[in-house]
Amino acid sequence: MTVPRLLNFGCGATFHPAWVNLDSAPIGPGVLAHDVSSGFAYPDNAFNAVYGSHVLEHLPPETARVVLRDCFRILRPGGIVRIVVPDLEAMAKLYLESLEGAAKGDAQSAMRYDWLMLELYDQVSRTASGGRMAAYLRSPLEARQATFVSSRIGDEAFSAAQNGRQPAPRGVRALLAQACAFVFLGPRGSTALREGMFRRGGEVHQWMYDRFSLGRELRSAGFVDVRACAADESAIPGFAGYGLETANGRARKPDSLYLEGYKPA
Repeated sequence: MTVPRLLNFGCGATFHPAWVNLDSAPIGPGVLAHDVSSGFAYPDNAFNAVYGSHVLEHLPPETARVVLRDCFRILRPGGIVRIVVPDLEAMAKLYLESLEGAAKGDAQSAMRYDWLMLELYDQVSRTASGGRMAAYLRSPLEARQATFVSSRIGDEAFSAAQNGRQPAPRGVRALLAQACAFVFLGPRGSTALREGMFRRGGEVHQWMYDRFSLGRELRSAGFVDVRACAADESAIPGFAGYGLETANGRARKPDSLYLEGYKPA
């Protein structure tokens, strides 16, 4: 029996040994170090399925297009691509609903509005790891706040934020660069360099997608029969059993948009 070839790029801490797992900063056993912005070092038609969750929004849209075209190249004919990103459409709808309620004086709507503003803008505008969102999550939250936020970002992310996990320390090169900038450019130059290096480090969002824009990008890359699906729904055989999108029967990242497409046979 032929073992299916499955690729999970930008896997972070969510991976499965049945897959080839790639990440720019591997944190698990068997995860291979690779920057997806440079494409994939695999031959044509190498995989039955290619999957990337919450990766494309961290790339400039021009780079994301290159990645999708390379996903097409390395998939065998009839192979499946599955791309997951934050769902801009759902965010925008909730934002408008919350805005209307908040403007009428509804306290719960105002609470949701405050969080949705962070969802929409913090990870685009932040200049230090975690940004305003991390500060919000570390503050005391009422039960309704905690329930709503957890329903948006998922139990795992909410628990990690509440526990105040610290980002990894910066590398020696980054520290030396900032020290040199302080000497030659002064405090403002040092701050500008630090913020610039952070924003180029991969945490911030470079773009956002909805079902129309992401579907268009997938079709432009050559994929057909592009469709939206649920976290536990996929044309990839046995996908739900890998636990990549769900845990304990719930979506890991409920704020997500899930799209799949096929490479023509």
